[in-house]
Amino acid sequence: MAGVLDKIELKDCISRRVTEYYVANPPVAEQITHTQSVAAYTRLIAAGEGWEYGRVELVEMAAWLHDIGCPVARKLYGNSLPVHQQEEGRKLVAEWLREEPRLSEEEKGWLADVVGGHHRFDAARELHFEPLFEADLIVNLLEGYYQQSQAAHFYDKMMTTETGRMLFRSLFLGTEEGKDKPK
Repeated sequence: MAGVLDKIELKDCISRRVTEYYVANPPVAEQITHTQSVAAYTRLIAAGEGWEYGRVELVEMAAWLHDIGCPVARKLYGNSLPVHQQEEGRKLVAEWLREEPRLSEEEKGWLADVVGGHHRFDAARELHFEPLFEADLIVNLLEGYYQQSQAAHFYDKMMTTETGRMLFRSLFLGTEEGKDKPK
């Protein structure tokens, strides 16, 4: 149980550090709200899929970290396009977690790889972070980063978990619970 408790404590430390990082690197409100939402949906989807508790904590850590490359990307490239935020985020995660004793080297590498590929569907499948990928897609749609008219396409092509599909249907497709295809 100590390992799971260490992960919970570490996740809380990471969420505080990410929040403090965004406060120091505006725009603050949008970035914090986005990250909190993605973390909450990630946890909801992973738990809904029956993931083991320690694994839920780890993927939620990844959700808290997923966009930390955005401020650096904006400074270096003038934008936070996925390619830039993922590259810079991967570096930051590796730096932030380098001396972290509560994570194995494998977990540290996985977290860096997830942040470095969190916008890529193939990476989500390969590294098995579908709850985070789906949560970020949901929040990006809610925030208007993608057009609502694309929702059915995203549902068909990128939503793979049952929990994510149910949530996506109820938020964007107006279908009855239990139906697997949009009307």
